Amino acid sequence: MSNNLQRITTFFLILLAALLIAQAAFSLQWPIAHDEAPLFYEAFLMQNGQVPYKDFFDFQMPGSFIAYYLLGILSNFGPLRIRILDLIILTAISTITYFAMRKRFGTSTAIAAPILFALKYLQGGPNLALQREYIILIFISLSIWIGVTDSLNFRKRLMLGLLYGMAATLKPHAALGLLPFLLFDIADLRQRRELTLPSLAKQIILPKAIGFAIPISLITLYLAITHSLFPLIDIILNYVPLYTQINGEMVIAPSSERMAYLLNQLWHLGGSGLWLIPAALGIYLNRNRQTYLLASLATIYAIYPALTGQFFPYHYIPFIYTIILIASLALKVEGQKSNVKTFDLRLSTLALVALLLVTLATVRPSQTVIRQLQGKDIAIAADRAMQISAFLEKNLEPGDQVQPLDWTGGSLLAMLENRAPIATSYIFDFYFYHHVSNPYIQSLRADFITQLGESKPRFIIEVTSIDKPWVSGEDTTRDFPELRVFLSQNYSVTMEKEDYIIYERR
Repeated sequence: MSNNLQRITTFFLILLAALLIAQAAFSLQWPIAHDEAPLFYEAFLMQNGQVPYKDFFDFQMPGSFIAYYLLGILSNFGPLRIRILDLIILTAISTITYFAMRKRFGTSTAIAAPILFALKYLQGGPNLALQREYIILIFISLSIWIGVTDSLNFRKRLMLGLLYGMAATLKPHAALGLLPFLLFDIADLRQRRELTLPSLAKQIILPKAIGFAIPISLITLYLAITHSLFPLIDIILNYVPLYTQINGEMVIAPSSERMAYLLNQLWHLGGSGLWLIPAALGIYLNRNRQTYLLASLATIYAIYPALTGQFFPYHYIPFIYTIILIASLALKVEGQKSNVKTFDLRLSTLALVALLLVTLATVRPSQTVIRQLQGKDIAIAADRAMQISAFLEKNLEPGDQVQPLDWTGGSLLAMLENRAPIATSYIFDFYFYHHVSNPYIQSLRADFITQLGESKPRFIIEVTSIDKPWVSGEDTTRDFPELRVFLSQNYSVTMEKEDYIIYERR
């Protein structure tokens, strides 16, 4: 790389590092938000002896509960501690990425890749913080560190299987990241002319399969011991197929429209398509096994959001991570000829310019940081949670139970802050409003009303805000007549705001 290009790159990285440090400092003020609140509340229930699936209803995978349970223990659910843990995880991912990229691709790439990803992650604000795909990056980054080596042995193959087995306990389809390592391993074996069925099974498939099976087996054993395995199977067989019909717009569409939606969203790449430009140049400038392995991982995780059919921003975290790693290869041009008249050097300059322009076009402070600079409230739901929390702190008495009619609207955060016990096994209420003619959903509705009648909670908190994620489309509703009858017969409104209502038992 010429001295001028090196100076430009160094200046570029220093500016980005300064922006990253500033955003990280601002992120320490972020509240618990979005999916964090219900997941941390469920971790609180687990700390009080409740078991997922058996004692409370949710369709998240067991690894998610374990991860948030550990984060809950370490943070005691304090917002500042949670944000510190968030940054510690980001630092760990960045450090692993640095060492994974440095040996094979050079120092500039190894510095740029984690800085650019960290900026994109913080750009998502508190709603993107500590999502499960983000935690999965710990396993993906470690697998890259292992997988970019020239050759794999039994121990490394075992570790790769173990890492993606752990990823699968959080999100099953995250395990698809193991596929490129398997295929490239087979290709290496074939080049050495050792490719026979016994050698393929013994050297490549078996260690990865053993590693993958270890966390799955341990999780299954835990579920069996806690008598929650069959409730989970029941949820997977009966509820998950219904939930996966809901798209990213929270709409249940006919199958013909759904396919068009999937194809349309797939090509948008979550708004991160511009990174393909420096990534393509980086691949061209670094044509080797390790680069192609990273490109295969990026391809897998570009398809990953389509497997859920919802395309929420956090589904793109693994893709953004891997495509940024490849785009950062635009800085790795030490192996190119230094003659300014050669095509290679001109292309390396173009690659650097492309990376700079894409970074300027797509990397910016999060809207949350901008609101902080303007002195505005960070999030509406967080403000609502503060109001509900203040009410509960003033009125809740020992032994009182609370039932939220909410999802991510703030009531669960308020209950977490006051350590308020929930009245039923249903953390959210959106289950009751889609596929309402389905016998399984009808059974959930009936069970919910039965549990309410038995527990008779002191307070019921209903979030009615416009940002509540209602499901719409075929066989959906916003009516729950049995619940309205129960409320009218047993409760009176003790607080009513524009975006929430608190009912108190008469």
